[in-house]
Amino acid sequence: MNSQLPTMQEAAQEAEFQLLAAKDLLEWQYAPTSAIHLDHLHGDGKSAGALAELAKYFSDTGFGGVYSAIDQFKQLGESEAAPQNQQPENVARIPLANFSSGQHAAVAKRLGMTQGSLSKAIREGRVIFVTETAAGELLAVEEKPFPGQRRDVEAAQ
Repeated sequence: MNSQLPTMQEAAQEAEFQLLAAKDLLEWQYAPTSAIHLDHLHGDGKSAGALAELAKYFSDTGFGGVYSAIDQFKQLGESEAAPQNQQPENVARIPLANFSSGQHAAVAKRLGMTQGSLSKAIREGRVIFVTETAAGELLAVEEKPFPGQRRDVEAAQ
């Protein structure tokens, strides 16, 4: 069998469906079990055999989809990692201030921003690097440190 693995979203939807089906099946199996218990208390166990057969039927027929979903997740877990976007190896990361020196309007236009916002970012000293892709597209990436507990404590002092 050579079927294609599902996407993560499809697998998650299938898992949700199978978990809900398994929950329903467990509830269905609880019903004959309770009925067997009540039959022993009040009916001397006259219907216990038929109720046990019903519980066995639920068990035999209900979990097939759950088992196949488990196998599908196992395959998904063992499959190769998702392909990553290729990153150019030797990309120059040029600070925005250096890259746009003397040509704010042209650089701002290529980056899809206004000249005023570019000038403001430089004036505020934001750490922004510009790279150029092989296709000639400009990418601007701002580096910000993650806020940490230590920084929060220092800021409070």
